[in-house]
Amino acid sequence: MNMQIKKYKFKVALLSAIFFLSGCSQSFLDTTPEGSIPVDSFYKTDADAKGAVLGVYDILQSMYAYDWDSMWMLKTLLSDEIYTGGGHRGDQPPYEEINEFRYSSSNPVITWLFQMSYWGIYRANLVIAKIKPESAAKKQAIAEAKSLRAMLYFDLVTLWGKVPLVTEPAASPEQYNQPRAKVADIWAQIEKDLNEAIPDLPLKSQQSAADKVRVSKGMAQAMLGKSLLFEKKYADAAAEFQKVIDSGEYGLISDYSRVLRKEQEFGQESLFEISYSADKNYDWGNFQWGNNGRNTESNVHWQLCGPRGDGWFTGGSTGLVAGWGFAYPQKSLWNAYTAANDTVRRNAAMMSENQLIAKGGKLRNPDQNNSYPWGCEGYVRLKYGPWANESNTSETSVKELNYATNVRLMRYADVLLMAAEAYNRAGDDAKALPLINQVRARVNLPALASSGDQLFADIKTERRLELSFEGVRFQDLVRWGDAKTILGDQGKMIPEGTFTNGQEDYMSISGAGFKDKNVVLPIPEQEISVNPQSSQNTGY
Repeated sequence: MNMQIKKYKFKVALLSAIFFLSGCSQSFLDTTPEGSIPVDSFYKTDADAKGAVLGVYDILQSMYAYDWDSMWMLKTLLSDEIYTGGGHRGDQPPYEEINEFRYSSSNPVITWLFQMSYWGIYRANLVIAKIKPESAAKKQAIAEAKSLRAMLYFDLVTLWGKVPLVTEPAASPEQYNQPRAKVADIWAQIEKDLNEAIPDLPLKSQQSAADKVRVSKGMAQAMLGKSLLFEKKYADAAAEFQKVIDSGEYGLISDYSRVLRKEQEFGQESLFEISYSADKNYDWGNFQWGNNGRNTESNVHWQLCGPRGDGWFTGGSTGLVAGWGFAYPQKSLWNAYTAANDTVRRNAAMMSENQLIAKGGKLRNPDQNNSYPWGCEGYVRLKYGPWANESNTSETSVKELNYATNVRLMRYADVLLMAAEAYNRAGDDAKALPLINQVRARVNLPALASSGDQLFADIKTERRLELSFEGVRFQDLVRWGDAKTILGDQGKMIPEGTFTNGQEDYMSISGAGFKDKNVVLPIPEQEISVNPQSSQNTGY
């Protein structure tokens, strides 16, 4: 099903205050659409309400696909799943800083995503404040906005820690100059938003095809369960996940290799995804780079993170096409799959050089001393890969700029594993085991019979193997208290692609590796400079 968010060009004259909160440059403000009308003249009809909340989805769409910056890229770079890659060392220094834990408060990727999170919150606040709950449609719009606001605050609190808690649209920039809220207060707001939203949201089966892009009751319940799990409220989290499971709305598809492919978009395993389109026929002349890139509807990141062309990669019969060489898999992930005898998920998530050669492709460049690309250990990522048939197939289309694969933010397998973890941590392994074993059965792995701490360790491993490259690993490691152990050496040795005496060369990087301060990201320098009540996280 080719679903997409049709860009809703806000008729609202957006207040500029939100940008002052984030320290945003003036260029971000040069986007007010022609024919805009005052805020108070909008939000009157059911159609206004339904359209207005699309403005928040629009921000999420941009946050996961904008030029070189995306939330998927940030979360994945922070994990032990990938190396930065690129054409050479220094191709994208902000990525390298993140992947190697050398970033500062001026990192542009971290800054932009912090800013965009508050832009999305601002739009959600407008919907919540301006729409009166006079009809079912308006109540649903408010519920969607509260759910999306909760999702945005979830990433803010788990990635940045204490941040300003803004729940109303401000009338002046000064009203956004707020101190950072306590983490407990942010979690309380997330819970409040989701609990208030759930009664007014439809089940997934009640949504029309065009509305599958919107938050459903099941997604809000799963997000509430996830929030409670992160708060270590295990019994409450398990209860919310159980509601999703008992709803009968979701299931696991039989073929794991297809879970992130286009034909499964909005399928039975999907609770929520961010939608993109391949039908815009972007080319090198009309693709909107820079700030205007927020208006694109394709996802250029799948091209950005495809295996490097330029004489290195050819796909043979794999269906993959060459990209720009970022986000090569780490060998340690391949080894983790192999150690678990998990060939089904391993071969769906990544491909070895030998497997590529067997399909008529190649990874080395004969004109560069038969080297690998920079940042590559001999593996290619298949999840969210640049699949030729998931871009525009028109002969006149520039395929690099028209990928439409959706980003899945919540899958049913994730719900099952979080539910298993919640039950295990609450001391109910009898309910935990069938859930993790359901996920394992799909990929032909034997059922587990472990309990207690060993079952918890098994759940951790299962999450790593099931959800690789899906942007959940770093936040999992931090909440488990495992980040320093697992990521302590991250980025200290980077594969160069060249070989000496048959062994790949590695570059030593000074100052790399996860440190205590890296449990949270720095508050952007721009925010500190414009908000006198703000403060910095320890160590930055």
